[in-house]
Amino acid sequence: MDSLCDLGLTSYEDRAYRALLSIGTGTAARVSEESGVPKGRIYDALGGLRSRGLVREQTAGDPKRYVAVEPEIAVDRLVEARTRELSERIETMEDEREDLVDRLAGAGTPEDAFWTAAVGAADSRELLFERLDAADERVVVAAEAVSAQFEIGEEGDAVLDRLLSAVRRGVEVSVMLSPDVFDDARDAVDDERAAAALAQSPFELRVTDAMYGTFHLIDGVEVCLEVPDPLAPDRLFGMLDLRDPTFAARVEEGFAEAWDDATPIADV
Repeated sequence: MDSLCDLGLTSYEDRAYRALLSIGTGTAARVSEESGVPKGRIYDALGGLRSRGLVREQTAGDPKRYVAVEPEIAVDRLVEARTRELSERIETMEDEREDLVDRLAGAGTPEDAFWTAAVGAADSRELLFERLDAADERVVVAAEAVSAQFEIGEEGDAVLDRLLSAVRRGVEVSVMLSPDVFDDARDAVDDERAAAALAQSPFELRVTDAMYGTFHLIDGVEVCLEVPDPLAPDRLFGMLDLRDPTFAARVEEGFAEAWDDATPIADV
């Protein structure tokens, strides 16, 4: 922080406080002279400092004299006050969040086909998590392989957190894995955590070797496709996100056929 203004003081209050630190004690006129705060504003500045507990005044005698509290005490008081203010603002924003979301959602969702892309593992992960967090009705996960850039323990836990959060919102979640991905995930994810996930409803897990590629189908209209690096197929090049109900319906149909033949997993 460069000045006490960062903690809520006005520039005049900041200058008046620093002037008092410099001169020790002084009248309003003396503080005005030392700080350069106009005489017409010095009483407002000193009053603001006094209300914050940063200066004390000597009322006996005329004119009044002022003294600054120690810097450590002053900064602590300003930080405490600023913390309370920010906490109240955060509480207000959290209280108004749902209402704002509802009003914004009332504007509707674009019906035109739309696509976007992320390049690289980190941006792809961020895009996927964003879309999973946006799901309202259903999430389908199909994973044939895991990119070499990802630690399956870390990534598996992170994706599982997102999926369970969706389940708690009432979103139906269907996960279909290849045997290799299932074995790797079973070894990497804590058994108790995995068992708790399988016990959630609506959360279903199945395994099949009759699948190709890795994708996430969201609310029946949006597909997140992993794009492998053509020069290194075991590494992720990027993530393609397509909002296209027609294409999503084709993906849903193919998934449903494989899902019906897949092996349900009830426990680990």
